[in-house]
Amino acid sequence: MEESIREKDLEGTGIGADNGAYGEESPDDASILDISRKDELGGLSLAYIGDAVFELMVRLYMTEHGSIRVEKLHKRVTETVNAGTQSRISYILKDRLTDEEAEVFRRGRNQKSQTAARHQSITDYRRATGLEALFGWLYIHDRRARLRELFMIAMEGLEKGEGLPPEREASSEVLTEILQDNDD
Repeated sequence: MEESIREKDLEGTGIGADNGAYGEESPDDASILDISRKDELGGLSLAYIGDAVFELMVRLYMTEHGSIRVEKLHKRVTETVNAGTQSRISYILKDRLTDEEAEVFRRGRNQKSQTAARHQSITDYRRATGLEALFGWLYIHDRRARLRELFMIAMEGLEKGEGLPPEREASSEVLTEILQDNDD
C-alpha cells in the first residue's frame, strides 16, 4: 500500500507501531498486557476489545484532521463508531482480508449476542461485531502494522463513499461529509 500522509496519523500511539510483515513481533515492541489466553477468546470477547481499539483509532485519526471543537469532534467520532459505519467498513475490507482474518471476522459476526444496536439492523450489528472481533484479534496478537493498514484502507474508503451494499449507495454522502468537514 502506498504511504499516504494519513498513515502517519497513528505514529507514536503504539497502535500503529510497525511490527514487521503482518505483525511479526519485534523484540522491542512488547504488548501492553500479556494475554495468556488470547487463542481461547471467543468472538464477543474479541469484539469487546476491538470496540475499544477501533474507537481509540478513530479518535486519534479525527484529532489529526484539523482543529475542531471538542463537541464537533465527539459527534464525528460517534457517527463513525457505530454499527452502520462499521458494517460499511466490513464491505470495504472484505476482499482484502487474509483467510485467517476472514475466519476471525466470521467468528465474531456469527456470535449470538444478548444485545443489539439501537437504530441499526441486526445484519449491520453482526457485521460490526465481526469487524470489532477482527480489530481485537489483530491488537492482542500484536499485528499492529496490519491493524493500521486495514484501518487506513477503511478510512480512505469511507471518505470515497465506498462500502455500501447496492441498496444503500444512494445515501453515501452523509459520512463522506462528516469526514471531510474540517472547517470548524
